[in-house]
Amino acid sequence: MHRSITTKTLFTLLATVVMLCSSLLFAHHSSQAQFGEFGSNTKTFEGKIVKISWGNPHITMDIEISGGDIPAGEKWRFLSHPTGVQEAYGFANSDFAVGDDVKFIAWLGLRDQPVFWARAVQVNDGPMRSNLRFTDMIDIANGTFEAMNIQPPANLNGSSPARSGVAAELAAMGLLDADGNVMWPPPAN
Repeated sequence: MHRSITTKTLFTLLATVVMLCSSLLFAHHSSQAQFGEFGSNTKTFEGKIVKISWGNPHITMDIEISGGDIPAGEKWRFLSHPTGVQEAYGFANSDFAVGDDVKFIAWLGLRDQPVFWARAVQVNDGPMRSNLRFTDMIDIANGTFEAMNIQPPANLNGSSPARSGVAAELAAMGLLDADGNVMWPPPAN
């Protein structure tokens, strides 16, 4: 017996495929759920960039580890923000090239996968640059930021501390302007 596919069945199948593909395309996850809370312990390590994917939904770089808190020779993936967010932090695609030496302060993935989210990154002999303004705010409030020798991101000064959880502490330190936004570096007295 020959069964023909009805228009309704074909439409239902097509709609299901479109919904599955679009949910994968627009899926998003919490970096804290995947890598731990902003205040959790970080690891420090270095390596060489072997592949760069500068695109959305996240920028990724494959790193061959050469030392630090991760054994040399392992391959790990750096996950980061979407391109627009990363560029707001002051990073550009042209800042990175395959073969560059990189150092990281990072949170490792919580699910036993070789992935990490960078707290800060140094390319070749450049400065150690922050990748997370809210973590900068937490470290500023804790009095530990300056000792870390991390250059803050381009969008730290003038940004709202609401998501950092330390707005009251920053206000008490005199580090918020009249609009309640961060003033960093601190105003000269």
